[in-house]
Amino acid sequence: MLRLRGARARSPSSGLGGGFTIASTLPANNAPPKASTIHFKRSAPRNILTIVPLPDGSTGINFASSGHSGLSQRGFIGNTSPMGFHHVAIAIHDTKANYQFYTEVMGFELVKTVTAPTPEGGYSKHFFYSTGQTGSGEQGMIAFWEIHVDSLEGFETNLNKGAGLPWWANHLAFDAPTVADFERHRERWRAHGQTVLEVDHEFCRSIYIRDPEGNTVEFCLTTRDFTPEEKAHALELLLDPNPPMEKAFGAKIWQPEGDPILLPSG
Repeated sequence: MLRLRGARARSPSSGLGGGFTIASTLPANNAPPKASTIHFKRSAPRNILTIVPLPDGSTGINFASSGHSGLSQRGFIGNTSPMGFHHVAIAIHDTKANYQFYTEVMGFELVKTVTAPTPEGGYSKHFFYSTGQTGSGEQGMIAFWEIHVDSLEGFETNLNKGAGLPWWANHLAFDAPTVADFERHRERWRAHGQTVLEVDHEFCRSIYIRDPEGNTVEFCLTTRDFTPEEKAHALELLLDPNPPMEKAFGAKIWQPEGDPILLPSG
């Protein structure tokens, strides 16, 4: 995640437009959250979502939709079973630079390369780095494509540039389980000549640099559990067209040598 924000003032008001209305709000105290109903003001079929409390203090969505035929579809969105994230795959241009960066700078291990023909003609190399194992034994990985197809030459590999977004929007965040791991990653980056942005998001701390294709990578240290109140209000904030703004948290810029440059919170 990447935002220099943490919760205070109200954002400028805006109209609902084609959005939604919330029939009731969640309580500010510790009482169980009441269900809220959202009517999406869009063309048929009509969608009605009801926010309902879950046993663990978080919220889920009960949804129903119906069209002109009178048929309805109902379902429930709530908790899911624990699920490991296997890998993300990204196409690149410079395999040598990629290998040096993800093994030396990031500290990952190249564990598998798959070579195969592509449907468009030509061939590809699909290669995987191990990012390490979790305490439960799950194997984390990040993967890349080296594509050799004449008709695909010159494709954009910078995810944000290709989408017309600023550098901080799309990024790859890897877990730093402990403070020692977090600081070790930061100092390894600096030892490789990287200028590191560090941000304290309050519930986590993050460090950021960019890889050879210009994509932002992050190591993130979770500093606390989410509170029942945060879980109860998460969906309400997600669906709020005029949400309260969080306060700006401070940041640090670490040059390869010397003390960090402090950017004050706002």
